[in-house]
Amino acid sequence: MEGADRDARVVAPAPVGMPSADGNQRGATPDFRALFESAPDAYLVLSPELIIVAASDAYTRATMTQREAIVGRSLFDVFPENPHPGATAHRNIRASLERVRKHRLADVMPIQKHDLQRSAADGGGFEERFWLPVNSPVSGPSGALSYIIHRVEDVTDRRRIEDDFRLMLESLPCALVMVDRNGIMTLVDQETEHLFGYSRQELLGQPLELLLPEPLRAKHAAHVMTFFGRPDRRKMGAGQPLFGRRKDGSLIRLEIDLNPIETSEGTRSLASIVDISERQRAHEARARLAAIVESSDDAIVGLSLDGIVTDWNEGACAMFGYCSQEMIGASLALLVLEDREDEHPGLLQRLRNGERIDHFETVRRCKDGHAIDVSISISPIRDAAGVLIGASKIAHDITQLKRAQTALQRAKDDTDAVNRELESFSYSVAHDLRTPLRSIDGFSQALLEDCADKLDDEGRKYLGYVRESAQHMAHLIDDILALSRVSRATLSDETVDLSALARSVIARLSRAQPERKVSVSIQDGLSVHGDPRLLEIALGNLLDNAWKFTRNRSDARIELGATLQDGATTYFVRDNGAGFDMAYASKLFGVFQRLHGAHEFEGTGVGLATVQRVVHRQGGRVWAQAVVGAGATFYFTLRETTANT
Repeated sequence: MEGADRDARVVAPAPVGMPSADGNQRGATPDFRALFESAPDAYLVLSPELIIVAASDAYTRATMTQREAIVGRSLFDVFPENPHPGATAHRNIRASLERVRKHRLADVMPIQKHDLQRSAADGGGFEERFWLPVNSPVSGPSGALSYIIHRVEDVTDRRRIEDDFRLMLESLPCALVMVDRNGIMTLVDQETEHLFGYSRQELLGQPLELLLPEPLRAKHAAHVMTFFGRPDRRKMGAGQPLFGRRKDGSLIRLEIDLNPIETSEGTRSLASIVDISERQRAHEARARLAAIVESSDDAIVGLSLDGIVTDWNEGACAMFGYCSQEMIGASLALLVLEDREDEHPGLLQRLRNGERIDHFETVRRCKDGHAIDVSISISPIRDAAGVLIGASKIAHDITQLKRAQTALQRAKDDTDAVNRELESFSYSVAHDLRTPLRSIDGFSQALLEDCADKLDDEGRKYLGYVRESAQHMAHLIDDILALSRVSRATLSDETVDLSALARSVIARLSRAQPERKVSVSIQDGLSVHGDPRLLEIALGNLLDNAWKFTRNRSDARIELGATLQDGATTYFVRDNGAGFDMAYASKLFGVFQRLHGAHEFEGTGVGLATVQRVVHRQGGRVWAQAVVGAGATFYFTLRETTANT
């Protein structure tokens, strides 16, 4: 009713039903009555106290209301306050009227629009809301406020459209912010709240720069002003990458599109804000991956399901001699040798089946015709829906590795042959030496027994030395033969009870030296997999040493147990005997190496070498720790062993 509001500046006679200032009914001219009743808009006439004194026919028709039902009632009775918390329509209307009375502004006629709502049944069983802009105070002849004319507009449909628009905004996956020409936020959606961590109340009325890091705020404010000042502003702001700042101070990567919106209150800018942090990270990851692929020395090739090359990196160029222009679009079968053509269809079928192929070793042909050994790995590639679309192939040149392996195998075979010859020679020599040694020992003993009366003490002593040396040599030969048998014996794989084996060895030692008092602790349930005969030799040597090197201790202790070291089961034989200097630990497991003199402790220096040979053949390792005069601990591991500790 903006035109009607301006026309109401003149003092008009009261319409039908409107009381005069002194309370008497006054008539209205026929022209005014006709104008009032025939107006297409719905009107109410109010007294200064907001009592309804008249209603037009258009109003009663639009609201399906009888005049008698509303005339004489307060505006606020007919239009109760909006029940929404914080509603201020009634208070604002009273404040506007008070300003008019106080300053006698009736002739100025400021148009005050306040949203009121009326609930009226339309016969359909639901309530329809009418939103009423209130306007047009009119003064009497004396300038005093005499009545107020309302143009009542049913904006229900418009409100529904606005509500639908808001629902649509709230359902969009991006954050939407509307700002005015000064960059002040006038509308935000729930995605904006979620993205930045602010509530709607904290954002409305604030500059959009609140959502930007401080270094970017001034730049963005200038950008907004330029946006509003350019005729081609529809092209500005699209896809501008920025950083956003959350309420907690954290930064996010954003893309902001600014689009002009023409409203009744002027041009507004609708900012569409998308969090591209994940997209940016994915892009950076792809860029890093692409850089890795291009800089790799390996050939990295993209393939279709038909084996057609779709990607060809620099490593592939260097390895095979073909540039990417030559290979992209060509079949990978170009690299297959004639005698390996049966491989290619099988690999393609496995590719189509979505199989992953790891370290498939084969031979491929380069552009110049020479062949290279390669190790191939093929990984399936699927799209976002999980559909197989191709494969990635990595080829590693193993030509030098193959040559090195061949040379190493040849050297190993040669070494094994030499070792077999040496072992055979050692066995033969040792075996052949046993007979003359037995003769020396036997004849020396016979000489002592049969000719003792013809020899003086010195002669008998020298013959004793001869016998002792012969016996020592015999023991040494036996140990060499045992070591040779350990190296050549065929291994069996059985469950071996180490605890029972150790008790058997200790029982033998105790029978040989019943006078010894030794505290022995053997952990129960030590079970391993290996060759029982070789393990008996190794464990026998370790326990023999512990028994021997504790003979000078009155509180001798020997212990067999197991522990976990670096996730592996480790067995140990510990004693509190003579120990040794760790500076010489590297000599422990050498043949004929001894850390104690023969006058202190007997031995041939072959026992620990035999232990090491047994443990190595069982796939383990052996080492020791010791302190001079405080004992030694020998540790060993075995392949795939278990211990119940």
